[in-house]
Amino acid sequence: MISNESQSPLAALTEEIGSSAFNYLIKTFSETILQNVDLEVAFKGMEAEVLADHMKNLIKMVFGYKCKSNLVNSNIRGQVVLRNYALFELGLSRVQLRKLQLHFEAAMRDSMVEGEVFEQCKERFTDLCIIFDAEKRGLQQQSSDAMSNDPAMIMMARAASSRCLVAPKAA
Repeated sequence: MISNESQSPLAALTEEIGSSAFNYLIKTFSETILQNVDLEVAFKGMEAEVLADHMKNLIKMVFGYKCKSNLVNSNIRGQVVLRNYALFELGLSRVQLRKLQLHFEAAMRDSMVEGEVFEQCKERFTDLCIIFDAEKRGLQQQSSDAMSNDPAMIMMARAASSRCLVAPKAA
C-alpha cells in the first residue's frame, strides 16, 4: 500500500494494520524491550502494561504529526516531553535508543508492516530517538544548573573545600 503524502505516519500505520493490530504491535514492542537485559535495567522494573501505555501515548503523539518539521518546533517538542516525562526522565543512552529502534522495527515486521509505511514509521521513530537524545542532554543541563544554584549544594561545596584547606599537615 502506498500511503497518502498528507497522512501522518500514525494514520498510515493504523490504516495498514488496523487499530487492534497497532495495539498488539505496541504490546509486543514493550514486552520485548523488557526482555532485553540492557533495556530492562533502563526501564527500572516498569511493568509491561505500564510501559505499553507510555509507549502507545508517545508513539501516537509523535507519529500523529503529518510533517516531520513539526518535531523541530520547540513548543511541540516541549509538549512531547511533558506528556511523556516518565520515559524522558530515564535518560536513555544512544545505545539503548538504538536497541529500542531495533525492537520497534522487529515489532512492525511481526505485525506485517511493510513498504513505504514501514520506512515512514522507521524514519519517525528515528526522529523520536533524536528527540530523546537531545532532551536527555537538556534535562541533564537543567539538573546541573539547578544544582549549581541550590543553596544547600553551595554550602556543601564550600564545606568540602574548606576541609581540604585545613587538612592536617604531615610531620
